[in-house]
Amino acid sequence: MSTATPETPQGPYMDILAAEDPNSLIHELRRTDPVHSTPLGFWFITRHDDVKRLFNDPENVTGDRRAWEHHVPQPEGTIFRWAEDNGFFSMPAEDHARMRRLVSAAFTPRAARRMDAQIREVVDRVAAPLLGRSGEVLDLLGDFTNIVPNAVISRLTGIPPAGDDEARFRELAQSVIAGFLPFTPPDLQKKAEAGFVELADWVRQMCAKRRARPEEDLVSDLIQAQDADDRLTEDDIVVLVSGLVAAGSETTALGGLALIATLLQHPEPLARLRADRSIMPKAVNEIIRFSFTGGIGLPRYAVRDFELRGKQIQKGQMLMLGFGGANRDPAVYDSPDEIDLDRDNRELVTFGNGPHFCLGANLARQEMGSMLDALLDIVTPGSAIVEDAMEFQDSGLFKRPLNLPVAIA
Repeated sequence: MSTATPETPQGPYMDILAAEDPNSLIHELRRTDPVHSTPLGFWFITRHDDVKRLFNDPENVTGDRRAWEHHVPQPEGTIFRWAEDNGFFSMPAEDHARMRRLVSAAFTPRAARRMDAQIREVVDRVAAPLLGRSGEVLDLLGDFTNIVPNAVISRLTGIPPAGDDEARFRELAQSVIAGFLPFTPPDLQKKAEAGFVELADWVRQMCAKRRARPEEDLVSDLIQAQDADDRLTEDDIVVLVSGLVAAGSETTALGGLALIATLLQHPEPLARLRADRSIMPKAVNEIIRFSFTGGIGLPRYAVRDFELRGKQIQKGQMLMLGFGGANRDPAVYDSPDEIDLDRDNRELVTFGNGPHFCLGANLARQEMGSMLDALLDIVTPGSAIVEDAMEFQDSGLFKRPLNLPVAIA
């Protein structure tokens, strides 16, 4: 056993990061120190009402990373610097509201039905080679949930399925994601920059084509969206598509993985969902609530000094809005450490709140629901996770799974 040194960060938050099941520790922290100063230099927020409020508290906090005291700007002249200065969180409130109105105008009932069909087409296509593989061990992350999100985004934006363009789009999307992550090595950052430039040019070319000849895809919908005399510009659409890539790919891939992994570890709700797939939407929300836990969440940055539950927050400090604390808060959820597929999850905060409620939340839930539906056919009754074959990568605040090996019964 290793011995802690004076340089090793210590304390409740570090115990949460290290714990295999951190929920009892989070419950204790929520009870005794709900605005917790971590040894990593930020505040960890664990009460549901605080998390919900801080998602939409512009007087005190912002989602704009540039307000963080330790922020290092992207290099001047790079496309990532352009995205940093023009992204959703960096917009003034009136511009942010404008973008939301116009994007909402693009998500008509007809467009939603078309997107649902496109999602299901992608999911069924990726799932097909994994069906009927009894007796084999499948990597459901590498062979399924990692593939689906970027294939879905390419399909929604109008790229023909299963061809070279879709493969190239997925490759570019994966490289661009790395550029948005902290601590990316210089060689990968350089590759991400080149990928983002190519992706932005691709979206601009698609905009030009769709203005001349609209088709049944998201880019056409965004071009045609109108609020009075206002329309989205090409720059707006590049920001939106790159935001879908950056925010939707990794989280949806890991969300799909969390859904099936959680159910494989909880046979009763799994059996009920197999017997009645009509409850899929409620099941997705409940498993998201249950499984998005630990010491992670979404950051906010203080724009002024203020007090929160007796703690003095200083301008420039980061506040981590803890999903695990909020989503298992007994003040909001009865028996929060149990999976209840009938639970009312209207207070779920994983997708944000108020003006910063995730624009892609419904899309992400549709995608994860379709993935889970397909996975129930792939993962036949009696299948199990091969725990000792799982691999992880240390990503700082959490260990990112690199695979999900499942022995198919």
